[in-house]
Amino acid sequence: MKPYLLGAVLVMILLLLSMPRLVLVPLVVQELEDEVGQFLQAQQVQVQLEAPWGWELVFGRLPRLDIVANDARMDALRVFQVTIHGEQIRFDPRSLWQDKELVYTEASSLWGEMILTEEDLNAYFWQEVDQDRLLRLRVAPGEIGLGGQISFWNMEWTITLLGDLEVHQGSSLRFVLKNLEVQETRIPSVLLEVLSEHYDFVVDFGVFPYPVELREVHLQEEQILVTFGGL
Repeated sequence: MKPYLLGAVLVMILLLLSMPRLVLVPLVVQELEDEVGQFLQAQQVQVQLEAPWGWELVFGRLPRLDIVANDARMDALRVFQVTIHGEQIRFDPRSLWQDKELVYTEASSLWGEMILTEEDLNAYFWQEVDQDRLLRLRVAPGEIGLGGQISFWNMEWTITLLGDLEVHQGSSLRFVLKNLEVQETRIPSVLLEVLSEHYDFVVDFGVFPYPVELREVHLQEEQILVTFGGL
């Protein structure tokens, strides 16, 4: 075979080998950005995936995946940022090629984190629990609570409700009251129980495009970091 023919053949082989990388990788990235943006109602989604030749996608495998979604929403709660990381993810390739839908099946490792701000938590709390905006959520390193004024026994009381954020049923966060101070004076637990029925609330994160299990909650300055793993 003449040298120029051999070179042409090699170029054709390289082009054929690289076609999945040139075509399939952008397709999967776009599909993931669209799906995550739709599920999380995110204003901005960035997807990075590792598929050296792209042939992994033909067989329904993603070696590595990183997703960052900014300004997302989960029901009535705004989430400042969601990040998702996965390794050796399996999906149904037929659904992608035929229906343009990436159907997740399993992964060797899938984890991520969410950042919730104090401002967004208050907007959610006022909408779902305290429409009169009598109390305000305050988040500080290692602690969370409600503070404000309420009318009780025909008097105005300045109160501080101290609580915890607990993982509830795997995919939700629940604010649970632990202690109550009225103008720096503690009151009987029976009144705390009455207030708990009104001010306990749950935030559900079950709208993720795949099942998640919340792992840890870290209370920071005016924000909350929640870590989660895939099921």
